[in-house]
Amino acid sequence: MEAIQRLLGTAPARRAPPPVETDDIYPVHMLDDTPTLRGIIVTWTLCFNDVLDADKLHSSLSELLEIGDWRKVGGRLRLKPNGRLEIHVPRPFTTSRPAVSYAHQTLPLNIEDHPLASTLPKPTPGPSIHPGPPSFRAFAAAENAPSTIEDYIFTDTPQLSLYITSFNNATLVALSWPHTLMDVMGQQALLHSWSLVLSNRTSSVPPFLGAHNDAITTAIDAPTDPAKQEQYKLLPSRLAGWAMAKFGFRFATDLLWDRTVSTRTIYLPKTTLHALHRRAQDDLPAHPETGQKPFISDGDVLTAWALRAVASSLPSPRPIAALHALNARFRLPQLANASGVYVQNMSVAAFTSIPAGMATGPLGPIALENRRCLMEQAAEAQVLAYLRELRSEATNGGDAAAMLFCAPDALLMPFTNWARADFFQAADFSAAVVREGEVGASRGNPPGTLVFQHASSMRQSVMVRNVVVVLGKDREGGYWLMGSLLEPAWARIEEEMRGVRGI
Repeated sequence: MEAIQRLLGTAPARRAPPPVETDDIYPVHMLDDTPTLRGIIVTWTLCFNDVLDADKLHSSLSELLEIGDWRKVGGRLRLKPNGRLEIHVPRPFTTSRPAVSYAHQTLPLNIEDHPLASTLPKPTPGPSIHPGPPSFRAFAAAENAPSTIEDYIFTDTPQLSLYITSFNNATLVALSWPHTLMDVMGQQALLHSWSLVLSNRTSSVPPFLGAHNDAITTAIDAPTDPAKQEQYKLLPSRLAGWAMAKFGFRFATDLLWDRTVSTRTIYLPKTTLHALHRRAQDDLPAHPETGQKPFISDGDVLTAWALRAVASSLPSPRPIAALHALNARFRLPQLANASGVYVQNMSVAAFTSIPAGMATGPLGPIALENRRCLMEQAAEAQVLAYLRELRSEATNGGDAAAMLFCAPDALLMPFTNWARADFFQAADFSAAVVREGEVGASRGNPPGTLVFQHASSMRQSVMVRNVVVVLGKDREGGYWLMGSLLEPAWARIEEEMRGVRGI
């Protein structure tokens, strides 16, 4: 009924709860409060092959959010009169106004006997494709969990929700939050610090930095030698005017032409990744003097592999623009050398433009061009130059997502690489293990550590397509990827995987 009222414009206006005078108020920073991130409610599911004490996990997470400015994570989103977000944090947290929303369900059977949970992705000897995160929404959040930014603004709901599902031999630990709260490295900081509190190592929890002052804007405004201040090198290729209109028309046409996007998970074992890396290196000439092949990373190879599969599935040749999330934490010295953690969004965009002819060619040149572009844009001066452009855009009411630097007829492929967060090592819930769920020689991980993790958005959109997320590398050296792709691209990936098996 409420949905019909909203459609007709007759639904009563939603109002935020009245302010609580004793609440602490924290700002929401520049790269957090964007139209794009406001539209994403993240769900993150961590899979453990042990029985964990759910209440102990909940109490330790709540305890973490009582430490210093970690309290910011336990706050409530509110709108300021100017329309910007801010965070109101209860002082103190109480049972009626907790730091974390918590729900727990117990299913009295083994995980492999549950019709849905038994289909969760598992490592395989060879490359394989599995159902994607949207298929497992039942384990990602409670049924009544917030699914829009308005669900947070107009209620007294904490930003962070914890939803645990216990089986006889496994545990699924799910977190959800608005993307305005943090990026993937913020997730890592949260997971690692949570593990420390759980293990009674509270004194080792890293300080929560930048809670009140945005380290990103501080870096932009820091005095620099004008001679060393650079213009953003991609600025001449920014889409605007007729070029942007052409890009938008092409994107809209693609949406109308084919709406059959499906999200699936890919597993590439270590042997497969090594084979792809070797193939890419073989495509590249050695240096004439040293005889050394150029360096390309696993991320470059995975980008090239996925990009070529999508390009090869298109009905006609087209340039591809790979849009990468580049984390400023590792690119600006004042952030990289900080004595604590930043739980916020610090990712900026980087673009790799691949011509149509190259996009369907050998892996090596694509991977090498990806490396060249990323290294050029990851330089400190270029990251600062891009941030200045972002701030100018935001000041003028624009959205950073609308800043595109590519050919107007390019197919945009967003890539995100979570490998650096290393979640399989960051999570240590051994202190919460009630009993080991998997025993014997088949077990490859210590008690209380991850066997799998994936993430999604609470609401799926047909606008999200040609997206690839590298979820990370497991303890066996295999890579997990997630793709939201059209069916022809999935068919091409399956063909590529058969070819890799044959190496």
